[in-house]
Amino acid sequence: MIECPVCKHQEFVGTLYCSECGARLVSVSPFPTVSISRDDISEEAMVTKPTVPEGPELTSGALIGLRVLSSGDVISLLGRDNYTLGRSGKSQAIVPDADLAAFDAYDEGVSRLHAEIRVQPDIIYLVDLDSANGTLLNGNHINPQEPTPIRHGDIIQLGRMRLQLISRLRK
Repeated sequence: MIECPVCKHQEFVGTLYCSECGARLVSVSPFPTVSISRDDISEEAMVTKPTVPEGPELTSGALIGLRVLSSGDVISLLGRDNYTLGRSGKSQAIVPDADLAAFDAYDEGVSRLHAEIRVQPDIIYLVDLDSANGTLLNGNHINPQEPTPIRHGDIIQLGRMRLQLISRLRK
């Protein structure tokens, strides 16, 4: 759990805004993302590959996080078998499970419902949800609506926003 710095209300790790007072719980760096060549992505993924997260023994699912490469912030995704990635918008009825709006998702070309992460017992998949600007995995476009296997340390690009998967599957 994390504590709101304004009202001291307890929220789950990865929550972007306090449900009590609306205060932002995640700080965002003012530095923009930087484009890198496709040839450098595999090397960068190996160099920046985070260690597998420690945590409780899992009876099902996985421990998953997404590191926003432009800021270093980690968005925790726990307790489910699928997560939608995107950005919230005004008067939007459906909000993605991982709302990237606080990380300038609109300016980075992230769709409202851009992609989905699906967790299976022994593998994790990334699915592009027919997004406007496409989804890349380690610099390669993935086909819309086609589940593509992803692994710990892979670089996911939604529009121009780059995220790195941090994961540990159930043993």
